[in-house]
Amino acid sequence: MKKGTTEYYNIPLNELNIAVEGIEKIAHTDENMSFYYDFLMDEIEQLNKVVNIEAGYVIVPGHADNEKLIVDGKTFNLGNQIARFFQGMTNTAIFVCSAGPEITDRAKQLSRDGKLIEGYLIDVLGSVMVEKAMDKVQGILQHKMKKHGLQISNRYSPGYCDWDVKEQKQLFSFFPEHFCNVSLSDSCLMVPVKSISGIIAIGENVRFKKHVCQNCNMANCLYRNNNSE
Repeated sequence: MKKGTTEYYNIPLNELNIAVEGIEKIAHTDENMSFYYDFLMDEIEQLNKVVNIEAGYVIVPGHADNEKLIVDGKTFNLGNQIARFFQGMTNTAIFVCSAGPEITDRAKQLSRDGKLIEGYLIDVLGSVMVEKAMDKVQGILQHKMKKHGLQISNRYSPGYCDWDVKEQKQLFSFFPEHFCNVSLSDSCLMVPVKSISGIIAIGENVRFKKHVCQNCNMANCLYRNNNSE
């Protein structure tokens, strides 16, 4: 396994196999609301022509020390809830993934035109796009690591649990400027908005675990919303 090499992917929207029904479920539409299946199908078809979904990661040595992650001399204060899943790791994949600005621009346009529900649905679609794109990249990483007899963990991002979002600055220091066309605002939020970043632990003894929502205080998590009934 070659360390320090940056992997980059450009992912077509039509390869993500996004289910419209899933978007409606996450958006909490019900029988009292209009059915937006055709609208979403048309939007996905049009967005497929213009969106530029980008993702990448770099693998660097790292180890967990109590509630901290030490990567190439930099310390990330993850907190106990995340760090406990990283015990035994030997490397980490630091990642960035973005659905691009087009999806947010479209959502804002619809809202400006008074189509608030449609704008909201497109905003949810953007969240689904970036997460499913990173699912795809994480699957590629898992396959590659398996060839080396290694396992990967779940992915975690600044802002999850007790991990301060301000540590985005350290995380982005591992990438060239504007990697995947993503930049940080002064408050350490990513631009474009529909972007995610974070870390994945790698090692012989780390394991991928199903997310347990009650252990996390992130109320607006996409997966929490999708599984809350």
